[in-house]
Amino acid sequence: MKVRTSYFYQIRNFKKNMIPMSTALSDPAWFHDNQDKNHTFIDKRGILNGLRLLPVIVQGNCEGCCPCEDKDPSKCPLRAPYEFELSLIDFDKMYKGMEQFCNEYCKQNGIQEEPIAVLIVYETPDNKCSERDSLQKLFISHGIECKELDYPINNLTMIKDEPFDF
Repeated sequence: MKVRTSYFYQIRNFKKNMIPMSTALSDPAWFHDNQDKNHTFIDKRGILNGLRLLPVIVQGNCEGCCPCEDKDPSKCPLRAPYEFELSLIDFDKMYKGMEQFCNEYCKQNGIQEEPIAVLIVYETPDNKCSERDSLQKLFISHGIECKELDYPINNLTMIKDEPFDF
């Protein structure tokens, strides 16, 4: 399994082996088919939507305000507290759960390509005020390559209505 980062807008370009996992405190309504935040579904292109990676959704535990006036990640009042909260995650348990889910999802849906777990944030890659860098650092610190998807996506290789808590 590969792990990458991307943003909500790009899901429309995903391949079936790309499994978007929201890392956002709240998601766009369309990501849950305009139902509650625990609703998952496969869209008309065959892409799983609505999955939330609960262990990394810890922004609510952090003090500070966003957006800040500086727009400078090095001065972000939320980055250090967010990274501290991420450091408390049982990473091995979470990663094992992600891997098992992605492999089983691909198997059950006849997807032959290697699964790609895609950590979804709101901001585009050129906006450094996002959780993207912190999430990438978390995975890299555990020996797992985690970088932004290559765009355009067209060159990449490649349930149920309950929340998934990896």
